[in-house]
Amino acid sequence: MFRTDNGLEGLGERGGRQTPADDEWISRLEGTNPAEWLAHPELPVWLACGIYDLVAKFNDIPVYRLFGPRVEGLHVAGSDLLAERVPVSAWAVSQTTEKMAEEVVHAVEGGHTWLKYHTNYFHDIVAQTEAMQAVAPRGFKVHYDLNFDSTVEHILSLGRQLERYPIVGTFEDPVRNEDFEGYRELRSRSPIPIYFHHLPLQGREATMGLADGYLMGHTPVGNAIRRAGLFEASNIPFMLQNTGGNITRAFVAHMATAFPGATLHHVTATDLWAEDVVSPPFAVAGGTIAVSEEPGLGLTLDRDALSKWERVGPPELPRALVCILYRGMSPIYGRLPVNSLRDRSGAAPAHLGAFGGGYDQPVDMDYWDDDGTAEFARLWELTASGLAG
Repeated sequence: MFRTDNGLEGLGERGGRQTPADDEWISRLEGTNPAEWLAHPELPVWLACGIYDLVAKFNDIPVYRLFGPRVEGLHVAGSDLLAERVPVSAWAVSQTTEKMAEEVVHAVEGGHTWLKYHTNYFHDIVAQTEAMQAVAPRGFKVHYDLNFDSTVEHILSLGRQLERYPIVGTFEDPVRNEDFEGYRELRSRSPIPIYFHHLPLQGREATMGLADGYLMGHTPVGNAIRRAGLFEASNIPFMLQNTGGNITRAFVAHMATAFPGATLHHVTATDLWAEDVVSPPFAVAGGTIAVSEEPGLGLTLDRDALSKWERVGPPELPRALVCILYRGMSPIYGRLPVNSLRDRSGAAPAHLGAFGGGYDQPVDMDYWDDDGTAEFARLWELTASGLAG
């Protein structure tokens, strides 16, 4: 939260712990005029959020007016809703097939029409998709984040397996972000739309025909404005992705309503929050949210809720085992962190053995919290130095 000498407060929020780099930025901001930092190309977006809230409140205007007027008459991709509402997505992590189906139900109940999730080598995307399709209403779509670690041929094979499911929406970051030729080939041959997230050329990829849509994740506002112009000129849609609650979602919505190309489903993870420290909460309907016309972000800080959560520390996590189950084989157990079980270099994890790399392997993975049983204690001891079967 920022405070000024005339009594105004600007709201921002950061996911995770504050870092020394954040402290340096805060020191730079202290004692300056907030307007000096508008459209800054390096200021972290969570700090920029508070700056824009302050400047807009001082001028008695909604934040989006600092980016420009609403994009009147522009239709949100895939709907007939005007830009006074902006599209948003639910967010999840890769889980068992049954739990992914539950995520779809939860997203639909929350008013969403899109669900994004990060895929995992130890979950079968095809099996997950079949389970999600079984519970999804017509028009609901899934956004698969493939972690930029696969190959063109495997993605094409995966696309051929998935194209029969109407729920399949898009593949994000299917190959490494430097592999421009791979992106061109995928876009020309893939039955599934391709989205590009990590932009090594500051957005100029949009002029190269590499993808059907683009993401800007935690991008400083100055850079987001520049890239938005590139996307608009190239007639290619994009989305914003910033992790947070209703404060973050509000800031994303204010930017998106003023950017002509921001017609894809913006991702903030707000739907994962059980409680918040601001009001009113956003009501998602038809996969979209309204953009406030109130001064600033249009949010009011709940000081009682803030005080409550300032006193709450992180929960103590239970001991847990990872259970990896290949069809037709005995379970494999290991301790957290699960990152030790996969290889982000692009090569197949060693534990996949003869199955080869990819996201469509006959495998499922779940977690087993310590339930006090003798069997858990036995496997806990066996996994002290690595995997156990």
